[in-house]
Amino acid sequence: MKASETTLRNLLEGTKQFQIPLFQRSYSWKKENWETLWEDLMSLYREEIKGFYFLGPIVTQAIPGTADGISPFVVIDGQQRLTTLTIVLAVLRNHFKKIDKSVANEVQELYLINKFKKDNDIYKLLPTQSDREVYQSIIIAKTVKDINKVGLVYEAYKFFENKFKKPGFEDGNILDLNKFKAILLEQILLVNITSDEGDNPYLIFESLNNKGEELSQIDLVRNYIFMKIPAREQEVVYNNLWLPLQLKFKDYTGDYFANELTNAFWFYVRKDGNAISQKEVYKAIKQKFDSSQADAISQLEEIIQFANYYLRLNFEDEEPNKNLKKWFKRLKRLDFTTCHIFLLNVYRDYEEGKIALAEFEEIIRYLESYFVRRWITGISTRTLGTVFNDLYKTVKEKEPNNLVEGLRQTLRSFKTTKIFPEDAKFREALIHKALYSKTSGLNDRVKLLLESIEAMLTREQVNFENLNLEHIMPQTLNKQWQADLGANYNKIHKEWLHNLGNLTLTGYNPELSNKSFAEKRSLLDASNLSLNQYFKNFTTWNEEAIKKRAEYLADIALKIWLR
Repeated sequence: MKASETTLRNLLEGTKQFQIPLFQRSYSWKKENWETLWEDLMSLYREEIKGFYFLGPIVTQAIPGTADGISPFVVIDGQQRLTTLTIVLAVLRNHFKKIDKSVANEVQELYLINKFKKDNDIYKLLPTQSDREVYQSIIIAKTVKDINKVGLVYEAYKFFENKFKKPGFEDGNILDLNKFKAILLEQILLVNITSDEGDNPYLIFESLNNKGEELSQIDLVRNYIFMKIPAREQEVVYNNLWLPLQLKFKDYTGDYFANELTNAFWFYVRKDGNAISQKEVYKAIKQKFDSSQADAISQLEEIIQFANYYLRLNFEDEEPNKNLKKWFKRLKRLDFTTCHIFLLNVYRDYEEGKIALAEFEEIIRYLESYFVRRWITGISTRTLGTVFNDLYKTVKEKEPNNLVEGLRQTLRSFKTTKIFPEDAKFREALIHKALYSKTSGLNDRVKLLLESIEAMLTREQVNFENLNLEHIMPQTLNKQWQADLGANYNKIHKEWLHNLGNLTLTGYNPELSNKSFAEKRSLLDASNLSLNQYFKNFTTWNEEAIKKRAEYLADIALKIWLR
């Protein structure tokens, strides 16, 4: 490996090309980075800094070229600053076109393109796929209209274009383009570290990012995987495997796709019983790849297979089967996604035909029961990660040929912090626990309980989307309600207000408000929900009535969430 100080002129002159590998992340510098670079350039321009300004290292690896071709270099580190500097050169070129076309041509032909080459070889810098089209349009555009105006590469171009027009000098002077050109090409100092063809680019990359501070876990994973894939196969693998997956995640999560993709990979490495933190995803996948006899592409295909299962579990619209879609949505509403570690393995068994759809649904039903019973009885969810990390392995050991029965037996065998609460404790908690909360996410769980009970009571299809939770005994007691509840109305209100027996579903929340029970009952009588037909048998709503209804609903719940 060779390291040498160099200027931007020396770095770019000659028939060279700096290639950003497909596996590198997209251009990610933003306004604060551009502002810092511009201020540094202006400090040189105003001669506040004398001599050279060190901008940082550019780490490259020389790769074989041809006698009549370009000298290609893979950029291992430094793509952000190198891309930004060439964008600044492109803006400088544009402004020279207005005053001296010969200098504009010089900038273009010496530092931005390889004049006598064709196709992609013409560009001094060849960005990764996601940035390439925009960057190339900036380099070869004849007019502003020809530039592809999307993404951060274009935003960087626009930022520096505005700075050239309005450099912010106190005396109102315009930028001296020749002076600026000399500063940019001669006074920006870089350290060019070039490795030989035989060097391992990944070891270099890893040493530069050994703490994972600059790159996310998914960036490190992607870089590692693609550095294991032969260069001649990287583009095909990227386009056919990695990019479609990344775009799917981006469709569902937008700019947060990297976080969600990291989470998918985290669940993937945990599905085999590995208890690791999310910060250790890269380390775990690296160890998995290094210890496997399979080639990198085969291993990547497996990761992508499970990442697609993750997508279906978390974004139910991705799931083609309507029954599974319903179950996945329910798990999401319960905020019970830790079980996905286990379900990734189950989904593979389902897709490979090892279990039937009915068995898959039965498995999810038991998992949902496990969670609902623990939630209602007030058992902490903190231990669930340890439960699901190795649950699949435990279940298979218990019942190798019957996943449903193996799961049921395993869950029922749990004790202490992992316990699957029995009927008596579940029923008691359903009757007495305050369920309604100021936290809307928790209230959607309660709404799901009532929706499930309603579905058990009727065969008719009910649209629950426009229905809300309603307190029969209202949250604020007027004098009529105080009288109806009796002398202990404060105690009754505090003890039973948010309990299952006092809650129902309705589309008439504003109309019901804190009206008397008689007025509420007249509206509830008109409801087509079986849940609300219950109130026809009552003339007074008090502690006894609430408890009686809680017991009635709890008995139904026991049939839904089986143990």
